[in-house]
Amino acid sequence: MILKDVFNRAIRFLKQVSGKDVWNWRQVKMRTLVVGKERYVICPDLLTSRSIVYSVGIGDDISFDLDIIEHFGATIYGFDPSPSSVAWIEKYNLPFQFKFFPYGVSDHDGEILLYRSENVEDDSVSLKGSTKEAFEAPVMRLSSIMKELGHTRIDLLKLDIEGMEYSVIKDMIDSEIKPMQLVVEFHHRFPEIGISMTKDTLRLLKKAGYKIVYINPSGDVYTFVRTNLAQSERQQAFSVYPNI
Repeated sequence: MILKDVFNRAIRFLKQVSGKDVWNWRQVKMRTLVVGKERYVICPDLLTSRSIVYSVGIGDDISFDLDIIEHFGATIYGFDPSPSSVAWIEKYNLPFQFKFFPYGVSDHDGEILLYRSENVEDDSVSLKGSTKEAFEAPVMRLSSIMKELGHTRIDLLKLDIEGMEYSVIKDMIDSEIKPMQLVVEFHHRFPEIGISMTKDTLRLLKKAGYKIVYINPSGDVYTFVRTNLAQSERQQAFSVYPNI
């Protein structure tokens, strides 16, 4: 374990003790693989070259997507409505397995008001910000995207969408869309969101049959697997820890 991870785990423990983070732990033991510069953790035994991977929230970093392509040869469907991301992608020499779509994912089809970061060195966008930095962005529901692309399943869904993950996950579950595995960055550190929204979403995912494979040292990025489907297809791939 690197020193930075030790520090982040200590900070997270202090937040947990003070009620600012969720008390949670790994529920499923599986073989894992670290991908991308952000060090997302996935379960490689549940991916093949035929897997359908949705990468929602691109920014100016497709290292996650390139690693998935390199390891599995799978096709990646990337989504990001921010003008800076669209401009960056247009300049990039993309592999043919990477398909980019210049719109976001939300709980409705249409548009959403997003805000650029006031930090000129930060290209991220979020649901909150100053009015002068706002812009209308096109969005679609997962169900609408799947219909448009002709997909009947998602094998891996990665969400890094600056607070919009909560409504997307609820709509996903309400629509009975259940990816085999799910990588999510939660944003309860944002004052306007808070820890209760992450707790509610974790309960929704548990009820939908998901279990936690990994939580990063900072406590904001989770990896989940849909256990009922995973067990039927990978009987020997993992063992489930008792719920505590």
